[in-house]
Amino acid sequence: MTTTTERTVKQHPLKLFSYTTNYFWLLIIPLVRSLYSISLDVDSLRVWLMGTWMDLLVIGAILIFAWRRWEHVYVRFDDRKISVTKGKIYSTCDVIYYDTISSLSVNQTLFLKLFGACTVTVGTNAGVISRASDNISLTLRKSDADRLYARVKKSRAKSLRYSVTPNKIRLILYSFISSSTLSGTVVILAFLYETSRMFDREVEAQLIMDTLSDVVNRASVYVSPVVAGVSVVIIIGWLVSFMTNIFNYWNYSLTRCSDSLYIKSGLIERNRHILTLDKINSVDLRQNLISKLLRISSLHCDCAGYGETGRAETSVVMPIATEREVNSAVVEIFPDIPSESVYHKPKLDLKPTYQSYWMFYYAPVVLAILPLTAYFVLFALFPSWRSVIRVGLIVAEIPALWLAIVKTLAIFKTGIAVNGDFITMRYSKFYTFHTTVVPKDRIVKVIIKQTYLQSLTGNCSAVIYTASSGTSKHVITGLRLNRTLGFFEKNGVDLYFE
Repeated sequence: MTTTTERTVKQHPLKLFSYTTNYFWLLIIPLVRSLYSISLDVDSLRVWLMGTWMDLLVIGAILIFAWRRWEHVYVRFDDRKISVTKGKIYSTCDVIYYDTISSLSVNQTLFLKLFGACTVTVGTNAGVISRASDNISLTLRKSDADRLYARVKKSRAKSLRYSVTPNKIRLILYSFISSSTLSGTVVILAFLYETSRMFDREVEAQLIMDTLSDVVNRASVYVSPVVAGVSVVIIIGWLVSFMTNIFNYWNYSLTRCSDSLYIKSGLIERNRHILTLDKINSVDLRQNLISKLLRISSLHCDCAGYGETGRAETSVVMPIATEREVNSAVVEIFPDIPSESVYHKPKLDLKPTYQSYWMFYYAPVVLAILPLTAYFVLFALFPSWRSVIRVGLIVAEIPALWLAIVKTLAIFKTGIAVNGDFITMRYSKFYTFHTTVVPKDRIVKVIIKQTYLQSLTGNCSAVIYTASSGTSKHVITGLRLNRTLGFFEKNGVDLYFE
């Protein structure tokens, strides 16, 4: 007879700050800054208190209510389940048995590492955790997170079936290919926003401008100052994205047992994940334009809770792989999925018609017209800045040209195929090519959309919703209407028509 030892823990005190209102920081930062600027004597402190006593009362009330919420949340786990009890007067208790968990993620950012904390996300498809999401997110001490991870892992099968660790050169290549200036710029803006809330804006702005001016001045020896400035922004954005990818996927490893996947990654931020194989909703092979030309790709999966615990995290199964490696990985990791449904070119039952090719260029045309319109407006308002505006136009038109190339290739790759109990969807979304394989029983619904122009040529777009933590949407455009209706009716999928 086995005994089950239940452990009761509190969340890490850092969780207290997530229970405060968003306006908390708008109150406390000016107060701290003004307190720092006064002279250290009794009179100055008395004047400061007289001017800020109301704000101090509000901050105190916010902290008291946040502490009350934090104090009455208890996390209990044993060898079979985890339960979260919230509240004192009106108490709720959410219970999740380990065999119903889709994914368990333990993430430790650099900030959390300084305080010995981890974020634990439990993903399910049951929808019992809250009305807004199927996932539960906790901030625990690292020791408690390790114990919970060990308990869940202990409940799984131990037989090792498959293990892979990409070499470092491959990971660097993946980071190089998947990096973009846009994602790097987003990281930079997020960092600047956070620091602007902590430090004086004038000092921050001066520091940034001095640094950029120095770099631009050095680069302007070889090119014009305008081109140098734009180039510096693009290069810095790309480098930040590149280094972010390196830090996220360094030390990546995947282990498959008979019922679970175990994924670890991270150089500074430590990430661990447990995925339940039979709760993975779909497999997605992704490529951008460069990786497609090099015939390499990354393999992802849709599993509730996985890839939803951080800004930079994605649902990667294999960060980078060749065609042969992807086929091998699908056979070993997802044996129920026919390997030819993923990388081998499956015979498409539905694909775009010649009359629908123009639809693929709608987004590139719009993306090209907007900068051109802005160019004429800005030139009319600021004629003396013509050279600067022209350089800005050229830079802004590059994404439209790149997207047009992607959409041209997508014309010949888009379509839908059926292979046994699985449906393969090939399409492009923004700058990424997707090959998504999903079991028929994980398709929630299919909406057939037809615009007025499409009706003139008898074409349509199929919007396929698949099961995930919410629902995932896949749009395949340019299909022949009568063939599309017949295809989904033959495969027993419910259709909705717009």
